[in-house]
Amino acid sequence: MSSSPRIFVTGVSGYVGGHMMGRLLEKHPEWHVAALVRNEKQKETVLARWPQLEAVVGDLDNSALMIQEGSKADVVLQTASADHIEGVVSLIQGLSQKQPHPGYLIHIGGSGILHDTPNGFGQPSDKIYHDTTDLGEITSFPVEGHVHRDVDMAILDAQKKFHVPTAIVSPPQIHSVGKGPIKTRSIQIPALIKATLERGKGFQILEGKNIWDHVHIDDLSDAFILLAEEALKPNGGNAQWGDEGYYFAEAGEFKWGEVSAAIAKIMADEGLIETSDVDKLSVAEAAALHPWAPLIWGGNARSRSDRLHGLGWKPHGAGLIESLPSMIAEEVKTSGAPSSKLTFDK
Repeated sequence: MSSSPRIFVTGVSGYVGGHMMGRLLEKHPEWHVAALVRNEKQKETVLARWPQLEAVVGDLDNSALMIQEGSKADVVLQTASADHIEGVVSLIQGLSQKQPHPGYLIHIGGSGILHDTPNGFGQPSDKIYHDTTDLGEITSFPVEGHVHRDVDMAILDAQKKFHVPTAIVSPPQIHSVGKGPIKTRSIQIPALIKATLERGKGFQILEGKNIWDHVHIDDLSDAFILLAEEALKPNGGNAQWGDEGYYFAEAGEFKWGEVSAAIAKIMADEGLIETSDVDKLSVAEAAALHPWAPLIWGGNARSRSDRLHGLGWKPHGAGLIESLPSMIAEEVKTSGAPSSKLTFDK
């Protein structure tokens, strides 16, 4: 491996990729990093933050460009989308052309693939999926009812066809405000905060006892960087790739009702809503607030990151509840809601 490996990053304008980029450049200033940006405006914004980057204008829909960039990269960190089959397959095809040996793909998925409601919405599940002992089951899920599964299948098929080492990283609920140059918010909790602001009262789906995992954006970023470091070692280092290259990235778990209650209390204390009481909504009522409500707030997705821990990954970020004040402040700022009473640090 040359002293200056080439890393191609997609999603630098997004929440995960934008945050990760800052940590990656700080830890590895010796790497040559190229970043995909959608247009000249994004290019200007990204290079203003990180002038040392090489900006590549385009998107995952441009198969020729993805093949071209893949063919030049030692490692591709694909954080732009968990659901873009054509883009990922084109990157794998390009990586197969890298000389003297194929490059590595590290792709972002999501533990929403585990979504289950064996006891009904708002109720807990006892099933915990390990990315080691349960890998056969995880990679045999039917497409129907398992978000991201179609892309996972495409990656596993393409890595065999093109003989490219790949890894799928499936994070759970990601928390904290990102530090990227464009997008700084995740989906599930910001959407919950936004809906609570709009309806003026906290809510949960039914009993709110359903369980998800969480990870701080710092720790998820470090997981991607760790795998990139392993990929640059001879034979992919100690990481597993291909059929075994599946990584959950959880740092703990929570019940959605507990998070709803914590959000309502913080918002009530700050005068953003009148009460800390939390309503129990039906699935249909929650879906009226957000079309993805059953998936993102109503079910269970419990995982264990055995493989990352085996590589030495140790989450150090703040806990989920600790991240809520700054996430609420960010949502208030974004939504334009009255914020004169806010006392917590923005």
